[in-house]
Amino acid sequence: MKYYEKLVFNTHGDLPISQGVSHTGGFRGYYGIQYNHSGSLFFARNDEQPVTVEGPHAFFTYPGTDFYYGAPPGKHRHHCFICFSGTLIRRFISGGLLELNRKNPLIQVVYSERFYSVFSKLNQLISQPGGSMQPRAAWMLEDLLLQLQEQPGVRVHVNAFCERELQLLREKILRQPLLNWSFPDEARRLSISYSHFRRLFREVAGCAPNQFLIEARLSYAEQMLENGVLSIAEVAHRCGFTDEFYFSRLFKKHRMISPSALRISSK
Repeated sequence: MKYYEKLVFNTHGDLPISQGVSHTGGFRGYYGIQYNHSGSLFFARNDEQPVTVEGPHAFFTYPGTDFYYGAPPGKHRHHCFICFSGTLIRRFISGGLLELNRKNPLIQVVYSERFYSVFSKLNQLISQPGGSMQPRAAWMLEDLLLQLQEQPGVRVHVNAFCERELQLLREKILRQPLLNWSFPDEARRLSISYSHFRRLFREVAGCAPNQFLIEARLSYAEQMLENGVLSIAEVAHRCGFTDEFYFSRLFKKHRMISPSALRISSK
């Protein structure tokens, strides 16, 4: 597929606990998507005044500009990055898919779990030896760029107490996705209506609570498929899906690969 031969992935990473300065200076010869999935991010371009933001934000890095960013002193953040080069970049820029020199370079990622899911899968594909997955990896990069174009600009206000509690809830779900979570109970614990809880949770986590739980369970299932010997039906059942065929359809929709194909590729 010659269209994607003109794209090279230079470096990439997923650092759940990143502390201190991540980068200071320029980028020679390649472009990048830098993504702050959680935690505090300070950021500056050239001689601009540094700004600090919280939670999911992304920005582009590119040649000819100095960047300074990282975690504030005493704090840490979840930092992901993918850097790339090649003549295909010119098409991204001319088509408006890769928008450089934005007046506001920081893009708030509202639908953060969907964005991170693709980001994580792309990192995994790039890590595989050989070039057989190059077209799919390039297509996933285009998906990330398109998602950044589609992020809405209006935020729902979340007070400090609710934001802290919802971030803790988000982390608990990721650690224990198989628990019998009751989000109406979580709303009552915070003394807010369930509809308001859903709006606030979406603002903090990037998607509705039930969608977030499904994503967390699919990530758990992915690990079981790659590392274990259980049948797909057993994995589905253990991850809270009573119907193996529904689980397979859902898994393929979210991971862009079927459970059976993932198991074969991981052997």
